[in-house]
Amino acid sequence: MNEESSVLSIQPSIRAAHYHAYAGRRREKNRFGYCYAFHLIDKGAGSLLIGGRSYPLKKGTLAFIPPGIEHSFHMSEEQPISSYDMYCDFFVKLETVQHLYFDPPHDYEAELMTLSRPGRELDQLTGVTRLSRYPELIQTFIQVVRLNRLGIQYKSEIVGSLLYSWILQLVNLSISDNIPDYRIQKIIDLMEQYPGMNPPYEQWLELCQLKKSQFYSMFKKMTGLTPKECFFRIKMQRAYATIQESDRSITSIAEELGYSSIHYFSKQFSTYFGLPPSELRRQAQEAGPPSITAKRSSSQ
Repeated sequence: MNEESSVLSIQPSIRAAHYHAYAGRRREKNRFGYCYAFHLIDKGAGSLLIGGRSYPLKKGTLAFIPPGIEHSFHMSEEQPISSYDMYCDFFVKLETVQHLYFDPPHDYEAELMTLSRPGRELDQLTGVTRLSRYPELIQTFIQVVRLNRLGIQYKSEIVGSLLYSWILQLVNLSISDNIPDYRIQKIIDLMEQYPGMNPPYEQWLELCQLKKSQFYSMFKKMTGLTPKECFFRIKMQRAYATIQESDRSITSIAEELGYSSIHYFSKQFSTYFGLPPSELRRQAQEAGPPSITAKRSSSQ
């Protein structure tokens, strides 16, 4: 009897991975997999029939098909589908590149069927997931496919580790709505790059293409902070690092971070870290970097 399995127990390995252009050929329909399959749609549009249920396909869609399930790809002549395809063993690696069969029982070889175990986390991936909002997941998947082609040292370890991490992120995406959103991440990156600017909220909303209420809600859900609190944290962390690692005056550091008053900067710094910036500079000069933890992760 198959035992209930957690996604943490998988040890993914790749049987086959490639870029494939679908064209409505006979072998793209009514087929079965010997192992787990991922299909990341890169071009075109159509549908995927899995076990009698139809799923729409377009660029940025990821399809996941467990082993042994009949499935068919359908598309129009005007929009043929191209995708990055990956066929994997999750529990026991089989030394074979065979990953499909088409006419059971005539062409079915039992020794090629991957070991599978029931598990809620993996089962709920069956079907399609929209990855368009998560470009990092798309790029990592493509990277794994490309790395698998190379004859590099430690390839199986590198590919296996990347694939394992990617699958965990994918499962997390399916069970949580607190996944990093690239639109919010873009704003956080701007905060990191320009910590001395006054928050240009209107520009941020335009960049994100979000309404103000949506932006604040998504930002708080992703970071646990308001945009103002996050920006303040970035300023304080930058100030701490610069005071500790450079000989620049505290006044110039405060000005670079957008403070017109050194007194106000010192007050906020002291509240956040529990010591004034002058004391941090003295400790850094005398004994090297001290171990100091912020009293609070955010401030008004």
